[in-house]
Amino acid sequence: MVPSLLRIAAAQIDVAFADPAANLARVLAALDEAAARGARLVVFPECALTGYCFANLEEARAASLSLDGPELSAIAAACRRHGVVAVVGLVERAAERVNNTAALLGPGGPIGRYRKCHLPVLGVDRFATPGEGPLEPFDTPVGRLGVGICYDGSFPEMSRVLKLRGAQILLLPTNWPEKAQVSAEFQPIVRAHENHVHFVAVNRVGTERGFRFVGQSKIIDCLGRVLARAGSEGPELLVADLDPAAADDTRVVYQKGEYEIDRIGHRRPELYGPLTE
Repeated sequence: MVPSLLRIAAAQIDVAFADPAANLARVLAALDEAAARGARLVVFPECALTGYCFANLEEARAASLSLDGPELSAIAAACRRHGVVAVVGLVERAAERVNNTAALLGPGGPIGRYRKCHLPVLGVDRFATPGEGPLEPFDTPVGRLGVGICYDGSFPEMSRVLKLRGAQILLLPTNWPEKAQVSAEFQPIVRAHENHVHFVAVNRVGTERGFRFVGQSKIIDCLGRVLARAGSEGPELLVADLDPAAADDTRVVYQKGEYEIDRIGHRRPELYGPLTE
């Protein structure tokens, strides 16, 4: 049964380029700390295990990981030990392809994977194969989790679809560099507010091949209130408590009959046809 309050941790870490062993150590250390602070859901950045700024497909494949490899197995073991759900980004090896993937792991083992659907001309996404969906939330021991990766957050339709399909918390592992400052600062707040859904955006820090990543990870509730916010310079572990079920009741009553908002119930889908034409 999902508890009324869920403690969430956002692990803003530095990521070593093409060094899964070093990155795994950082992930496991953050997972231990998060569990010690009472977290039951721990979210890591995009490509946290592998790095992101690959120059070609061959280089990306050489650093890519399998979802049944030792790195994910070690994280799954930590999830079992601590009784937590973890969401970890990596470049996934898939036959001759690679995918930009977020793996979900829980106390009972693997829960699922999400492959990034919207790919910018940047880093490994230039060579990755886009995910094909469907866009569905994951049922987990801590609630219904919708997952996107970085650039996916720039497409409001994706967050809305996940919300309409029952997501209570949207998770966005990211690699936002300096040019994405506007996304880091505003996008998670807007997505939470416009969809009445909790939102956790987890960016990285540090530099990789000339790109500096700006941090500013956030945990936001379904009213758009920032409950925890990281800086832009170094690793941080954010922790905040959310009620997943609060996202299910989309009607917000400030003054009964005079000031009520329902950003889901008040939609007019018959007017939105151009979105899919």
